[in-house]
Amino acid sequence: MSRGRRRLAALAVLGLAVTGCSNQEEPPRKTGAKLEITRDPAAYEGREIRLPLDAYAFSEAQRDNFADAVHTLSDACMKEYGLSWPKADVQKSPVTGNSRRYGVIDLPRAQKFGYGVPLPDGMTQEEAQKVGRANIDRTRKLPQKTRDVYTGENVKQFGGKPVPEGGCRGRAYKTLGAPPQGMDSMALDTLRYEAWEQARNSRIVLDAVARWSTCMSKAGYAYKTPEEAVADPAWRREGTAPTAAEITAATTDIRCKRDVMLVEKWHSVEVENQKRLVREKATVLGDLKRRRDALVAHVARAGSGT
Repeated sequence: MSRGRRRLAALAVLGLAVTGCSNQEEPPRKTGAKLEITRDPAAYEGREIRLPLDAYAFSEAQRDNFADAVHTLSDACMKEYGLSWPKADVQKSPVTGNSRRYGVIDLPRAQKFGYGVPLPDGMTQEEAQKVGRANIDRTRKLPQKTRDVYTGENVKQFGGKPVPEGGCRGRAYKTLGAPPQGMDSMALDTLRYEAWEQARNSRIVLDAVARWSTCMSKAGYAYKTPEEAVADPAWRREGTAPTAAEITAATTDIRCKRDVMLVEKWHSVEVENQKRLVREKATVLGDLKRRRDALVAHVARAGSGT
C-alpha cells in the first residue's frame, strides 16, 4: 500500500488462536535514553488510550454540549422567521477519542463487529441505517429557503427581515463565541497527525508492523500493514453484519498486534512525539486551550440562561 493510501486508511480508522506467533512475555524494552515499553494486555481489551495533546482537545461531553447549544440558539433564530430546524438523532457510538488511533485493537468488539465501527449498545445494523437515513432526510427534504436561512447562503432577507451573516447557525456560533466554522480543531488535529505519522514511520513501529505481517502470514493472510487489512474491499459492506471470515481476520489481526506489542510500541513513541510538540508549540497550544476554555464557558452560560 502506498503512503497516500495508508494515510487515507489510517484516517478512516481510522480464529481462536494464531499459529506460529510468539505469545511469550517480553521484558521491558529500552528503545532510547528515556523510552521503555512494557507489555500491556489491557490495550487490546478496550481500555481508553490517553495522549498528552488530549489536554488541549474538546471532550466528547463538551462537543455534545456545544452541538446542543448551537441547535437551541439556531432553532430559536429560525422561529423568528416562522421556520424551524430539526435536531439530529444522535446515537452514542462506543468508538470515542483515541480508541481507533492505532487501528482496530479492541478484541471484544472485533469479535462482534469485525473491522466495522461498533454500534451503540443494543442497536442493530438495520436500526443504525434507519437513524442514518433519517438524519440525512431531516434536512435534505426541507425547502431550500429554510436551509438558506439556517446557513446564510444565497439569502440576505427572508419574510422582510434581514438574515444574519452565516444564517441562524452563524448567529448561534457568534453568540457562543465560536469562529464562523464552528468548533475548530484543525490546528490541534494537524499536530496530532504529525505525532501519529512520525510514530507510524519510526523504526520501532515499522519493525513491529513487519513482525505483525509475518504473524498474519503464518495465519494465512498476505497483508503487509494493518491499514491494508482494515481497507480490504472484502470487508466493505453497507448496513450488513460482518461475516465470520471478517471477524476471524479482525480478531487474528488484533492477536498479532498483541503478540508483537504493536500498540504499546506505537503509543509509547507517539507519547514522546506529543511531549516534544507540547514543548515546541507551547504558545500555540496555550492559545488553543484558552480559546477552548472560553468557548466551553460560553456554552455553559447559554445552557444556564445567563
